[in-house]
Amino acid sequence: MVGYEEAWKDYKRIRNQWFLVFVGYVPIVGIVAFVSIKLFNTFTPAFVTAFLWMALFVYTGARVQLWRCPRCGKWFSAKWWYNKGFLARRCVHCGLPKYQE
Repeated sequence: MVGYEEAWKDYKRIRNQWFLVFVGYVPIVGIVAFVSIKLFNTFTPAFVTAFLWMALFVYTGARVQLWRCPRCGKWFSAKWWYNKGFLARRCVHCGLPKYQE
């Protein structure tokens, strides 16, 4: 049987990236807003940062949602009519438990 440890490391890395983007939104945009209002007297850089950060959130979220099962190669947590996201405990197609070698 083939080990899946590299695939699970990749999944954890992608999931952690999404989490950092999620948690970092308010502090990063807040800092940019504070600095931009002090230096330039405008919120425009904060709006640009917020928009780009939201786009990054959508991109990283899609990567987590569409991650492929190391056993069957299909989406780990989704079928075409529903998606369990990172809460899925096993592949919805082949039943591979999360983080199983």
